[in-house]
Amino acid sequence: MKDFAHQVFFWFLFFIASVTIVAIGFRNFDFYTLSFEERPFHERYDELKPSGIESHGYGIIGSCMIIFGVSMYSSRKRIRAFKNFGSIKYFLEFHIFLCLLGPVLVLYHTTFKFGGIVAVSFWSMTAVALSGIVGRYLYVQIPKGIKGDELTVKELEEKSIELYRELIEDFELDPVDLRKIDALASPKRTKSVSIVSLLTFFILNDLTRRGRLKSIVQHLHGKSVDTASIKKIIAVANERIKLLRRVHFLEQVKNLFHYWHVVHLPFSIIMFVILFIHVGVAITFGYTWIY
Repeated sequence: MKDFAHQVFFWFLFFIASVTIVAIGFRNFDFYTLSFEERPFHERYDELKPSGIESHGYGIIGSCMIIFGVSMYSSRKRIRAFKNFGSIKYFLEFHIFLCLLGPVLVLYHTTFKFGGIVAVSFWSMTAVALSGIVGRYLYVQIPKGIKGDELTVKELEEKSIELYRELIEDFELDPVDLRKIDALASPKRTKSVSIVSLLTFFILNDLTRRGRLKSIVQHLHGKSVDTASIKKIIAVANERIKLLRRVHFLEQVKNLFHYWHVVHLPFSIIMFVILFIHVGVAITFGYTWIY
């Protein structure tokens, strides 16, 4: 039930973000596609220029979303008083939602035209958003228990053994199929794997695993195993592959996640410093919104 609620929450946020981005883009498409020289002659130029009431609003709302998203997630993660205040994964999903939709709104605020010091802030924001996607992917590769605490290699191996027994005892899988399943969990070389190679393996493994399991599915069909059982076998096999992969590379992924902060954090700081400078200058020169 909790997994279902999480899926509903995730897809709801995805829907809201998608509709917002598409609706604004569609509404102002004719303006955004004009050259910068032609835009002042557009009938809605006063509203859609960066200091206009609509575009300015996108910038303010987008910036507030980013600030709130970062402070909310950081507070939940680091302040002890908030430790038991809801599941960390929901805070993370909402943080990602705010910090991906917010930059898009800021981009609409710029009307795709930016330069000078603001350009530095924008590209820093872009780097933060893109690295955030990578960080989210790395985060889910670090296995966690129900309470969100990290699992040890021993705990992972115990879970893996349980799944192995389930495949043998409940589904009577033969050793050949079991070896095929386990082979999908690790590259040919497991020692001295570079950061790029490790990340590439994880992504390709996720993208191609379903197709590579087809040979096992065909083999099971040949043994007249019913479709419902095959689906259960593949679900268990997928879970075992993920567990084995995490056993092999748990420490490497943790180290990679640590290095990820080296990229994510400095760009975040640069983005916020320039953002506050930009806001301060705008207010000083009278570029206020509806107030």
